[in-house]
Amino acid sequence: MEQISRHAYPEPIDAIVLAGTDRNPKRMIAGQNKAFLEVGGEILVRRVVQALVEAKTIGKIFVVGPGDCIREALDGFNGEINIVEQSGGLLSNAWAAIRAAEEQYREIHGTDDPLRPLLFISCDLPLISHMAVDDFVSRCAAADSRSGIQFSMLAGVAEEASLRQYYGENENEGIHRPYVNFSDCRVRLANIYVGRPRTLKNQQFLETGFAHRKAEKLKNVVILVWKFLGQHGGWRAAWITLRLQLTLVASRKQGRLFRWLRAYNKTGDAARSCGDMLGGTIKIVITPYGGLSLDVDNAEDYRVLNQRFEEWSGIGPVETVA
Repeated sequence: MEQISRHAYPEPIDAIVLAGTDRNPKRMIAGQNKAFLEVGGEILVRRVVQALVEAKTIGKIFVVGPGDCIREALDGFNGEINIVEQSGGLLSNAWAAIRAAEEQYREIHGTDDPLRPLLFISCDLPLISHMAVDDFVSRCAAADSRSGIQFSMLAGVAEEASLRQYYGENENEGIHRPYVNFSDCRVRLANIYVGRPRTLKNQQFLETGFAHRKAEKLKNVVILVWKFLGQHGGWRAAWITLRLQLTLVASRKQGRLFRWLRAYNKTGDAARSCGDMLGGTIKIVITPYGGLSLDVDNAEDYRVLNQRFEEWSGIGPVETVA
């Protein structure tokens, strides 16, 4: 295994925690914002912030969402936590936090740095740990260093090997979600990114991509493909998206069609196509911490994560052997 801990950015990077909104009832679980649900006896956003505080690779922390609720959830927290009031949906909130981080950096250093990396992370990750955060940031730093460029976005994904531990077995319930099937791996998006958002030329398209990112839903696939067609490189992106969806459907039988489709699905092609859409450079970064992919997506996930939290919180990384 590569000694990831040897790689780091010159200084700890600031983190942005996306703590949702109380303005979208469709994103509520048990009648409230997911950030303030409890799993394992602790409020989710507090658990995420605690992991970031303990992580050596993280500097300042900016939590964006309904401000009063966040202050109450983080009451008594040691260390400086910057709370940014919600301004709308996911991307609007993200940009509010980005601007707050930039303003604070400008006050301290007297200048802007659009190439400064930031960590973006979801608020609803009950299985997060500071080790998982440090490992991911270090992998991103290593990817930047090896490439000789500074990626606009390094997107975290978890492989099947690290997620198989959370499947149900016998009488125990679990969580098993669809994968994106590439020729060399089967992955799901994790809820963690390192990015330099000011280097993305098509920032408005980020809203579309995140709004319809759950590509196992056919409606979202159709919307994405339609949106792609009006963009530079859109035909290639539309074809890759459709092929990945066809591979997902074919994976149910694991037959010849599935194997044929999967053989032509390359992670590099997907990253380049995504970069074409966003107007920047994209890198897919695999985390061995499968728990970073298990957010509280719905009421059923919330119930299962609560039921198996004690058992699952002890699960460590699973590194895929090349």
